[in-house]
Amino acid sequence: MATGLERVFNVTPDLVKDCYYIVNQTRPSEAIALYNTLREDVENRGHTLFLFNGAAFPLGFIKGQVLRTPDFKVLGGVNIQSKIDYLFVDKKYQHAGIGTLLLRAYESCCREQNVEQIILYSAPTVQATGFYTKNGYVRVTDNFLMAKNLGAISR
Repeated sequence: MATGLERVFNVTPDLVKDCYYIVNQTRPSEAIALYNTLREDVENRGHTLFLFNGAAFPLGFIKGQVLRTPDFKVLGGVNIQSKIDYLFVDKKYQHAGIGTLLLRAYESCCREQNVEQIILYSAPTVQATGFYTKNGYVRVTDNFLMAKNLGAISR
């Protein structure tokens, strides 16, 4: 396994287990949902998955999807919106910049697809909301919906 950031198009059973393990550390109920849908979402529904590999196993991942019909009209009207479903980093490797690298890779991929805005539901923790705020996301509702406009799009 190569170390560093990579986009994943084919989800193996081992990768599903690795991602499950990372999520299960902090959000067990979400880990079960991820385990049941990750492969289908990426391979058949076209969701985007980036993985950060360590020397022996994945250290974090981000998964999201482009919404051709925006779900939420926040921070101004947009035509193409993306939603981050998961962004998790192994607890032992948090605060090492992995989450930011994953988020930047996802945002770059979204810009290439002419996405104008990214939305997500943050975990209701100071650490999670602080991370997203530091990366330019703003909280737009009381239920931890956050959004970031990606700016002008070159067409």
